[in-house]
Amino acid sequence: MKEQTMSTKEHNPVDELIVKYLGGNSSPEETRQLELWVSESGENRSYFRQSYEIWEHTQVVNVSTEKALKNVLKRINNQTVTKTLWSVVQKIAAILFIPLFVGSLWLLIENGFGNKGELKTRKVVAAFGTYTSFQLPDGSKVWLNSGSSLEFPEEFNDDERSVRLSGEAYFEVQANAKSPFCVGTPFFKVTATGTRFNVSAYKSWQYPAVALVEGKVSVLTHVPSQKIGKTAILKPNQCLQMDTTNGEFNIVNEDSYKHIAWKDGKLVFRNDLLSTVAKRISLQYNIDIEIVGDQVKEYRYRATFENESLSELLTLLKLSSPFDYREISSQIRPDGTFTRKKILIYSINK
Repeated sequence: MKEQTMSTKEHNPVDELIVKYLGGNSSPEETRQLELWVSESGENRSYFRQSYEIWEHTQVVNVSTEKALKNVLKRINNQTVTKTLWSVVQKIAAILFIPLFVGSLWLLIENGFGNKGELKTRKVVAAFGTYTSFQLPDGSKVWLNSGSSLEFPEEFNDDERSVRLSGEAYFEVQANAKSPFCVGTPFFKVTATGTRFNVSAYKSWQYPAVALVEGKVSVLTHVPSQKIGKTAILKPNQCLQMDTTNGEFNIVNEDSYKHIAWKDGKLVFRNDLLSTVAKRISLQYNIDIEIVGDQVKEYRYRATFENESLSELLTLLKLSSPFDYREISSQIRPDGTFTRKKILIYSINK
């Protein structure tokens, strides 16, 4: 596909693909075409970032694709785009990994309607290989990591501010002692009145965690086989890690920044196992990683990565440990969709 220029006044298929993609209406084939186009050049990535930011600011909900397309194109081609919007775009471009935009980038806000009298709910989703940030109705800020979703009401009630998380998110909560802020996950419930903390609760992870940056939170664990959960109180720079196989948890004192560095486009490891490192890489670069051999999983790393390509990052890691890796390309499925690229890590010890 040819590169899209910022001065284009007649929209082409790329514009339609972008609008369908951001609205969550693109087919698997259209998604693949757009991802290939985005990966072709920096100019394409820049155009896509601008379209994404404009889409987010317009907050278009339940409108036709054609109407949304005209609205976005009108604002893209308007030569009097405000300095404020451009400053936002520049800031986003400065802090995000370029690889994040090569993968699937979209922000979907869904309106949900319950029975009559129930509060309307919203759901924000960050696709694998991306992350996004937004504000909740009470002014609290949320950063949502790759492959995650957050459900919340359009308005919080006076007694409790409850949200439901699948995946990982960093929260900066507006203080309100009379209305606790509660994050529900499949594994535990986190309660705070005003604080900054990170919750990692991917369904496929054996060790979900809560890391506290500032303030105080309580964590009530939940295991389906146990009738009564366990409660823990965290202090700043403490992290609770839970074992989902038995419901047990441990609390460690450590620099909390390594748990929230992802929101700044960084990967920070402090004596972390390669198995943990691999999970973080998988999220940031939208790939699958398989580690062959228990010994390899026990390698530990202390490092900080920012803006490295996937191959550069893997090369740096293997310099300090006896392992090598092999890339397995995406494969087409019977339904026409594609699997994610896979990295196979294995020991080279003799």
